[in-house]
Amino acid sequence: MMGIQAGQQKKITSVLQHLIPAAVVYMIVGMNDYQPQWQPLMKALATVFILAAPYVNQYVLVPRLLLRFRYYAYAVLVLALIALLFGVTVWTEPLLAPMLKAGKFFTPCDVQDILAFFVMMLSLVAASTAIPLFWQWVQASYQRTATLETELESLKKQLSPHFLFNTLNNLDTLIYADQHRASAVVHSLSRLLRYQLYLSGSDKVCLRQELDFMKDFLYLEQLRHDVLEVRITVDDGAQDILLHPFLLMPFVENAVKHNDYNGDAYIHLHVAVDAGKLHFICVNPVSRYTAADGGAGLKNVCRRLSLLYPGEHTLRTENNDGVYTVALTFNI
Repeated sequence: MMGIQAGQQKKITSVLQHLIPAAVVYMIVGMNDYQPQWQPLMKALATVFILAAPYVNQYVLVPRLLLRFRYYAYAVLVLALIALLFGVTVWTEPLLAPMLKAGKFFTPCDVQDILAFFVMMLSLVAASTAIPLFWQWVQASYQRTATLETELESLKKQLSPHFLFNTLNNLDTLIYADQHRASAVVHSLSRLLRYQLYLSGSDKVCLRQELDFMKDFLYLEQLRHDVLEVRITVDDGAQDILLHPFLLMPFVENAVKHNDYNGDAYIHLHVAVDAGKLHFICVNPVSRYTAADGGAGLKNVCRRLSLLYPGEHTLRTENNDGVYTVALTFNI
């Protein structure tokens, strides 16, 4: 019930966002030169005409050109749009004046009228540009906050004192038993540290780097769990895809944490790219006594996905007879 009410309030707010500016323009615009019976119609047409430029700018030109850094094309089309509207004004005014005005005739526009028209339209376009830019800035702020929280959560889990203690303890044993493997552990741990120190703060990283981090992380986890089998398959062409760092790691951590180490413990990862979308699948067994909901880690990544890919991702989790599957798809 509360969800329905929230949806209705959102719709009402959206409608008011359009009605209020239209009502303000309708009240401000003056059509006293026209006969009284025609004034409401002309005020309505003038309102639509005046709001045409800012609406086309806000919903077409800004998202398709300005936000994609096509500044020259954006500036040219804005000026062309204003010139088109001015041309429509010059063309329609002489036609309407004899029919609708009370004995008055059309007066050609002078330079002052042209400048006033362009200044008014440019002001409206500037205001309509500021609105999406402001909301993009707000959304980017939320994204940065969510990203930071997720990365800090990952950092705490991956390089916690307990994790480092177990790794170093295993390393101490391997130094005497298997020096070659001990060297591999040192290299894996150093790569983990290097990734988190130098790449975790990047906006995006290559999928190959993210997968290498996963492999090193899982390799170190296999030192603790000898029975853990890891299989990672990646389709051709997917390695060079760019994505946000630590976007997939919470699912891998969840698979390690909730695996069934008393039975057939495994983690199977698959990454594919198809039709401009990245598909990530993580499969692992879970104990019947374990709830593999992932807790705060998966909740954070769900929130991060909703901010980074609003309406452009799907996340499905399924626990089928002790086999837990995560299927994530998002646009690239």
